[in-house]
Amino acid sequence: MKIVFLDIDGVLNSREYDRVRDKSKLTNIDETRIPFVKQIVEQTGAVIVLSSTWRTHWNSDRNKCDEDGLYIIDLFGKYGVEIYDKTPDLGYFADRPDEIKQYLIELGEDVESFVIIDDYLYGWGDLSDRFVRTDPYRSLGIDSDVVTQAVRILNN
Repeated sequence: MKIVFLDIDGVLNSREYDRVRDKSKLTNIDETRIPFVKQIVEQTGAVIVLSSTWRTHWNSDRNKCDEDGLYIIDLFGKYGVEIYDKTPDLGYFADRPDEIKQYLIELGEDVESFVIIDDYLYGWGDLSDRFVRTDPYRSLGIDSDVVTQAVRILNN
């Protein structure tokens, strides 16, 4: 299995998008970024695993999602992209790299390859060669360069 560990804030939105979006509606995600995620999935056969704090709203069972979780499902679905799973919440003192490592441990040998797409420079350590950074301050988040890097990591 190939996995895209996907953050949302700073990846599927940006500072520029935040200035123009309609804040009276649920529009936190810049839907023009979803096709980039779809390109990665189509070119690699990878599944999407939410590593974002948004994962607390999402569940594979629609009936267990709150409004934000349904928003995620419906917006991704509009572009034919499905979310496969989410990383575990290991508590207050854990960070994203810990949660991703735990997820990988639980899957074991089923993981062929993975990439982490995030805007935040955690101490990625031994995961750093699998990390592709987006910059929501200088760009719109995920873009064609990020797609190229992610596809290369997943397919090598």
